[in-house]
Amino acid sequence: MYKRILIATDGSDKSKLAAKEGIELAKALGAKVIALYVVNEIVVTSAVRSLGSDKKEVEAKLQATGEKAVQFIKAIGDEAGVAVETAVRMGAPANMVIDAASTENADLIVMGSHGESGVSKLLIGSVVQKVLYWATVPVLVVR
Repeated sequence: MYKRILIATDGSDKSKLAAKEGIELAKALGAKVIALYVVNEIVVTSAVRSLGSDKKEVEAKLQATGEKAVQFIKAIGDEAGVAVETAVRMGAPANMVIDAASTENADLIVMGSHGESGVSKLLIGSVVQKVLYWATVPVLVVR
């Protein structure tokens, strides 16, 4: 069935719940996992512009946040006996998740849903919705 599962995370509680579900599924299927965190370019640009921060400093802080998020997934994978590769990339989150699924030969994407609504959803849209729309492999959304 599924042999390579991409678990996309933003480090939130919903993402951690999705990661646990993804690891359990991978263990049951004997699949490998790719844990992915995307440093959002828009967040970097906004921080630099609004706070006057140094771009490299902002990127380094967000990279460290990403490393922590993917290491959480690796740790629960290790505990469950599931092989987990980690990756932290920079770009537009939905695009990078879809790109990583392709380049890593993932046959399933697992993500947590925050259930955005209102103005936020209208203005920027949901990363999950974008991935659901554009992904060429199945997507498991954990709520």
